[in-house]
Amino acid sequence: MENEKSNQSQYHVRSIIRITDVSLMPNSAPKEPSIEYWIDQAVNGNEAAFRPIYDAFFDRVVNHVGRLLGVGGEIEDVTQEIFVQIFRSIRTFKFECKFSTWVYRISYNVAVSHLRKKPRLVELAAYRPLAESSNNWAKLEARDLVRVLESALKQVPIERREAFLLHEVQGYKLREIAELTGDSINTVSARVRRTREQMQYILESNMNIEKENL
Repeated sequence: MENEKSNQSQYHVRSIIRITDVSLMPNSAPKEPSIEYWIDQAVNGNEAAFRPIYDAFFDRVVNHVGRLLGVGGEIEDVTQEIFVQIFRSIRTFKFECKFSTWVYRISYNVAVSHLRKKPRLVELAAYRPLAESSNNWAKLEARDLVRVLESALKQVPIERREAFLLHEVQGYKLREIAELTGDSINTVSARVRRTREQMQYILESNMNIEKENL
């Protein structure tokens, strides 16, 4: 079923961005229209504008999705789903923010929704600052670290967890996360800081339990 759904999404994206009829192109278009021109055309219902928008944002969306999903994620399928959502809702774009920000928010929402449906391994290298503050860290085997970290993350509210992972694991700046989530930088910064503190407390507690059981 998932393969069928993926194939249908990819077919839908390819079909809605196909430009094979020159007569669809507006006669009033400038010789070298800017991406802003095509965005305006798409918002006003011109489906011929989908292809230029797809070409202009494809690489950025793929890179964005890759940073969110990490290695081994279903980047291609999620990217296709994102563009389906973009083209289905593009006429609702109100020019109240940058179009790129609007695209990234859709990308973020689709990718995060995908992540929440599938388990994700923790990248241990991202937790080096936490590790360096613990004397017992080196005593734990890699598989035990994964277990402890995953257990700690499950105890963190989803909003703080995603902000923490975006910043600490995926390398997003606080400003970028704020643009993606629509929250203020102060809110994002507080979520990352509180999650780091909570993770530290949980990890130290687990390590002390491990030590007592030795």
